[in-house]
Amino acid sequence: MQELNNSSKFFKSGNSFGLRLTKNDREKMHANPGDEYEKTISPDGKVITFKKKEQVDDKTLAMINQLFDENKELMERLKDK
Repeated sequence: MQELNNSSKFFKSGNSFGLRLTKNDREKMHANPGDEYEKTISPDGKVITFKKKEQVDDKTLAMINQLFDENKELMERLKDK
């Protein structure tokens, strides 16, 4: 696996902070606006790992929706527990 090693700086945007990525970083990550990533921070705060969340395909999403529709009453009872 080829890794990219360079640095990024924090920047402030309103009340939030961000890390700026280069175009090369974005291309290597196959990242697009709106993509979601899971973030893991080491206990000492020195290592941050981002893992792209997998997209749910349409067939799986349809199956999940059908399951919820068929069990609507049960889902309503469970949502507040």
